[in-house]
Amino acid sequence: MATDDLASPAADPGPASTARSTDALSIRTMDTLKHSNPETLTHQDDPAPFDIVHTYHDLLASDPEMTMPVAAIESLIDLLRATPSSTAMETVEVVRKEKAKLLESTPNPLPLLAGADLFEQYLLRSLRGQTTTGGADERVLSFDETRSHLLHNRQLFAHRARAARDSIAAWGSKYVVHGRVVLAAGGSRTVTKILLRAAADPTRHFKVICVVDGSERAEASVDALRAAGLEVETISPNKVAYMLANQSRINLVLVGTEVVMQNGGIISRMGTCQLAHLTKSVKGSLKRFYVAAETHKIVRKTALAYPMVNRVGISQKDVSKWENLGNEDVEDLGAATQRLLSEQDEVDYTDPELIDGIITEQGVKMTSQIWEMVDDYI
Repeated sequence: MATDDLASPAADPGPASTARSTDALSIRTMDTLKHSNPETLTHQDDPAPFDIVHTYHDLLASDPEMTMPVAAIESLIDLLRATPSSTAMETVEVVRKEKAKLLESTPNPLPLLAGADLFEQYLLRSLRGQTTTGGADERVLSFDETRSHLLHNRQLFAHRARAARDSIAAWGSKYVVHGRVVLAAGGSRTVTKILLRAAADPTRHFKVICVVDGSERAEASVDALRAAGLEVETISPNKVAYMLANQSRINLVLVGTEVVMQNGGIISRMGTCQLAHLTKSVKGSLKRFYVAAETHKIVRKTALAYPMVNRVGISQKDVSKWENLGNEDVEDLGAATQRLLSEQDEVDYTDPELIDGIITEQGVKMTSQIWEMVDDYI
């Protein structure tokens, strides 16, 4: 904070008193706090403790285009701003502690884990020897310089995420063919971008079938596509098999995802796995199942026991247990179920063998290539 931004007292009671008043009134951030004389501060001057969970939800609410991994990254950057840590190891320990707190706050921590892991690895690489670009004068950045770089480039991750979505649209639109029909499900913002990009090509005329489940995101996607002049047919989830079997012009099924696992499988909205199976099994014309996903959604985890998402850290009703079937009373299932995903937010796991390709900002990848990308991005 600049010196001229500090509040000034109404009267001049003297140099010593003025200094104490100015110190008390100028505390606006933790950065200012760590340079202040603690002897001049009172308890009421202390800023509210940083709440990473509250910060995360505020970020998501403030920007409807922000993904959960990016919100997790920006929350951790805000944590650095609010933490007067003095050493690299102290910073890493604080980040890990708050990261764990953030992950524990949600029944589906995987999207947050993808972003938090990406930020932590970036931070560790930076602290281990990020250098300036000065040729012969090149030198290793100090810890303070690295921290300052992160704080002054807080929006970098969000900007890159938006740019990634534009790149995915460019790659994905190539798979939208003139005279054919695309079936889209889930209301993914990235899938919507792909279809809007394809619609901007005057040489292509195609139609879209949107599977709507009553969610606001699905309705918003339909509205955006129709506003762009596309002919959109909406169907309920229970009509998918009928449509795939009887509409021979469908050649592409597009979905988004919350997380890409390191084996190339995905965890997304409940019903995605069912749609992938139907795409492969329903007789008729050849149909491809593609997933649109930014690379920051890749997480270093694998669903070890298909299809049990509970085993990779997601808390939702475990339908494999006999005692859970037919029991709709959450209180009867135990205290732990208070943190379960609501039915409309439940997810499932889609095996990589059902996926023809994953459209990323780096191009269209086979599911087997995700293993290689993990080392590059995580």
